[in-house]
Amino acid sequence: MQPRREFLKRAGLGGLATLLPSLSFAIPHSTGYRKPVRIGFITDLHHLQFGKNEEQRMQAFMNAVVQEKPDFILQCGDFCRPKGSDRIMAEWNRFTGPKYHVIGNHDMDVCDKATIMALWGMKSRYYSFDLGGFHFVVLDRNYLRDKEGKLVHYDTSNWGPLPSEQRSFTDPEQLEWLKQDLAGAKYPTIVFMHQPVFLSEWTTELGNAEEILSIFDRHNYTASQSGSNATVCAVFMGHDHDDRYGERNGVHYFIINSASYVYTDTGAHYYNDSLFAFITLDPSGKLHIEGRSSSYPAGTPEKVKAVYQPRINDRSMRVFTPSGKKG
Repeated sequence: MQPRREFLKRAGLGGLATLLPSLSFAIPHSTGYRKPVRIGFITDLHHLQFGKNEEQRMQAFMNAVVQEKPDFILQCGDFCRPKGSDRIMAEWNRFTGPKYHVIGNHDMDVCDKATIMALWGMKSRYYSFDLGGFHFVVLDRNYLRDKEGKLVHYDTSNWGPLPSEQRSFTDPEQLEWLKQDLAGAKYPTIVFMHQPVFLSEWTTELGNAEEILSIFDRHNYTASQSGSNATVCAVFMGHDHDDRYGERNGVHYFIINSASYVYTDTGAHYYNDSLFAFITLDPSGKLHIEGRSSSYPAGTPEKVKAVYQPRINDRSMRVFTPSGKKG
């Protein structure tokens, strides 16, 4: 078996997908909407990744969603495959409210982006929307840089054979769209992406993360100079199968643990229970994460249990200052 770094990014050969242009989706809401926004969040389910059926993990998440009644749910990549996922999608669709997808690298293990997007009903590979006094942005970091320096879509596992330095790029069209989208944002902004741009221990597989970080920095500086609180205040990521938090230039970054397992040099180590979280964004500027914890089955190596905790930590912090207030 390959070490965690290599396996989590393993694949084969394929071609370039032709995709729809990006769109922004606005959810109607009252300007007087002041109640907290609640999000059901799950990432890295990896249905059928090792031939394992993750329907019970998905059901556990959806049972909690039905009980909690969040304003929307979002899966942050490496979710499922175009075939054999009917029951996963049936569970997902038990929630009748807004549902959002982020594309992860393993979602193109056996297909192109257009195929997995069609399964999910995803109109664009990157997009934004407003809800309850917040602006939300979803990004696609699934490009490789070939030997000629050209960026091509992840497609049918074409990324696995390449060195890590050639993975996890974001295309110039999307970066320009991101600049314009943030410039037009009227509310504090929350960003979702699969591959991390910060906090990752896989430092050689960051692609052009610095360009994204620079866009966040410049936008936030411009907003602060004008007295606006429509800044990027939090970024949620998956991919690394770990739970991490850090702050950079006033932006709060979170890597959220896999729903299913951690992969190390000793193989895949599955959690006994599904991991997921509920994120609450309060108009006061506070963010709360309510995570889930699990355990490892008997026989899991002690060094795995010591380093990779099977949980998503609860967290609470202020991530922005409401307009008209100081401090």
